[in-house]
Parts: sequence; structure tokens; C-alpha cells
Amino acid sequence: MGREIKRNSDAEGRSAVSSALSRGLNLLVAFIDAPVWLSNSDLVEKTSFPAPTVARLTRSLADMGLLHYSTKRRRYRLAAGVMQLGGSAEGGVGLIESVRPLIQQFADQHLVHVSLAALDGAGARIVEVFHSSSTLVTLRLESGYVLPLAGTATGHALLSCLPIERREPLIGELALRHPHAWPALRKAMMAAFEEVKRNGYTRSMGSWYTDINAVAAPLHCPHHDAIMSIACSGPAQHLPPERLEEVGHALVPLAEALCSRAAEELQTYAGH
Repeated sequence: MGREIKRNSDAEGRSAVSSALSRGLNLLVAFIDAPVWLSNSDLVEKTSFPAPTVARLTRSLADMGLLHYSTKRRRYRLAAGVMQLGGSAEGGVGLIESVRPLIQQFADQHLVHVSLAALDGAGARIVEVFHSSSTLVTLRLESGYVLPLAGTATGHALLSCLPIERREPLIGELALRHPHAWPALRKAMMAAFEEVKRNGYTRSMGSWYTDINAVAAPLHCPHHDAIMSIACSGPAQHLPPERLEEVGHALVPLAEALCSRAAEELQTYAGH
């Protein structure tokens, strides 16, 4: 008799988990073909879920890195973590489709591997990659891959985007994660912040992998809350220091153009 009760209890537990998972996925699906930002009220209307259920689900999904909440807009959008489910967070992290031709043209022109990354917790999640069609040089860096923030050009560029009140706690967390290497990592990070201030980009040579060099620029998009950067990387023999500087100078106006295009797309969404 006791065993029978336990089986029923287990079944009820699995049913409850299944129901919560189903509702969470339905909530994420509501963002498809919708404006970038949705409020809890919008989600109640789209899903017909009770308001308390929606509020609980959005908080949980935000804690999991699947939704991002803007205190200024008081709305949610898809976050980079959605890519872990095999979905696409493109509409929420930079309207990639609208800027894809510009980035591909840059990759082809400069014969480099280009990646877009978004801040995802204490990591830099690759959102999209672009390979030059004019060279066989490529990297094993694909969408969904998470780069470390400390010690990479991509990570340093992302950190440089953050206001000081958000940056300092995150740097403190990174210090705890890398206690032994932290003095060297912090020195490189501070130098990178100064390089971004001075040139608009930052470089790293052999810090991620010893034979890989990279240059990255932050995406300062005032009309978009996502913290993002754009980077070019490649084998050190293909991207020596002098070429990194050349590509870096070209990367800054590209970053500005991407933010301008993203602002235009957001205005289009707002007008619908």
C-alpha cells in the first residue's frame, strides 16, 4: 500500500513539473512574431495564463537567463540563454538579421572570422558568427559557445559597456572564480578598458588560446539594453599585431553602423 502511494506521489510530481515546463515554454513561444519587448500584461493576453502565474514564470525564466528584464521599460525580452534550448534569441539581442549583410561584408573584406557576443551572466555567449567567404581560415567558435569574460578581447569589450555599478560586482565575481590567475587577468582587463577609451577597441594576443589573436569593440547602442560586442579573431600568423590594429580601426565604425541599424529597426518595431 505504501509503495502505491509513493508511485502516485511521484506521478503527481512529474505531472506538476511537466505542467510548469509546458507553461514556461509557451511563455517563450509568445515572443515569436511579437515586438521585442513584452510586459507581463502582454504575456497574460497572449497566453491566457493567470497574472500571478505569468509573474512567477517571467521571474523564474529571467533567473535562468532565458529572459532579460528592463527596469526602464518594465518589460521582458528573450535573452541569450534561449540559444541553449536550440532556439533563436536574435530578435532580443540585436536584430541580427538586419545587420547580417554589413557584418558579412566586413568579414569578406578583411578576411577574418567575426563574432557577435552578448553578456550572459559571468560569460560572453556567442550569438552569431560570420566566416569570410574569401579564405579557408576559420575557428571552432559557433553560436551558443560561452567565452570567459576575463582574459578575452570579447569579454573585455563587454565589460567596458557596463556602468560602474554593474561592472564592479561582476569583476568581484570574476576575481573569486580565478583566484590564482587574477593579478594578471585584472592587469590585462584594466589595460583593455583604457584601450577601449583611447581607440574604441581592445586587442588580445594569445590570451584565449596561445595561437589565436583577437580584436573586439563594444556595441554602445543607446536604444537597446543588450550588452554586446563584436570581435574579429584568427590564427596569430594571420592576425599579427599590426593587422589587429588595422582591423580594430575598421571595426569601430562598423560597430557604430550596427547600432544605428539596430535603432532604426527598433523604431520600426515600435511603430507597428
